[in-house]
Amino acid sequence: MNLSDFPLESIGLPAALVNWPAGGAVLINSALRAIMGDRLSADQVPAFEDINALLGGQLQDLNPESETSITQEIKIGRKRYSYVFTTGIIVNEEMSAVLLLGVDKSDALKAEAKLTSYVGIIEENNRELQRLANTDPLTGTSNRRALFNRFQDLTQQIPDFHCTVSILDIDHFKRYNDEYGHDFGDSVLKTFAEQVRVQLADRAIFARIGGEEFCVVDYSGSSEVAKGKLQGALDMVRDLQLATPKTETVNITFSAGVAEYGKDGETLDDLLKNADRALYYAKANGRSCVIPYSADLFEKRDTTLIARVDSLKARE
Repeated sequence: MNLSDFPLESIGLPAALVNWPAGGAVLINSALRAIMGDRLSADQVPAFEDINALLGGQLQDLNPESETSITQEIKIGRKRYSYVFTTGIIVNEEMSAVLLLGVDKSDALKAEAKLTSYVGIIEENNRELQRLANTDPLTGTSNRRALFNRFQDLTQQIPDFHCTVSILDIDHFKRYNDEYGHDFGDSVLKTFAEQVRVQLADRAIFARIGGEEFCVVDYSGSSEVAKGKLQGALDMVRDLQLATPKTETVNITFSAGVAEYGKDGETLDDLLKNADRALYYAKANGRSCVIPYSADLFEKRDTTLIARVDSLKARE
């Protein structure tokens, strides 16, 4: 078959027949001639160098014995297109003529870029949904769900895991809501969370677990250090002066019960249960204090204090 007999126009894509590797004259169809535009006059027969220049000098590096492709950005008028040219189809072995096909990938690349962008947006939205699902919307702390999930992860990931679990309860919180309104109560919760968070160790989980109750899982070191940090948080909160809607200021305090991993339980449910028992004693003992749980907690307290605890439990 002669090169001139090859039906380039019927292909429908920008195409050329290249005399390989000698170079020299090539045949091109009208689609490729339109792309080359000012590079060729209407009746000019293109040379190998013309095609090579169109492709940024990459054509000479292609191997016609195996199907290969190159991508070249081509400006046509004011627009830029991304063309992929494929070569390697020998149509005349004696002359080593190679068919070169070009496909405009601009739309596909734009679609791919959009898809990548959309995937990024979806992933970002999923991360945000995950964050919202694990965050208390009012205080920005972790919520109960996140607390339990994170605790389980820590026990599985950290060898010889140890921690203290504390429940913190804002003293007389109902009074703030009743006397100053729920907006002020919300402000108390947010301020409390901000101040306590500052005092906690980096290796600690801080979560709101309901109403005015918060939980701290401190896995940074010894239980004494963890209790010291809670005491520091209590001292800081005590010093706060919160302005009320009635143009007066109030102080807030909290009571806390502390349970130690291993000694007082190994599941979060058990640790919370024992920390809650210690919390009741803290509230019955005058509030505004931190009390660690112990198995003989009942024996240490007098009957009057035990009666107070029972009364508190009955009211709640």
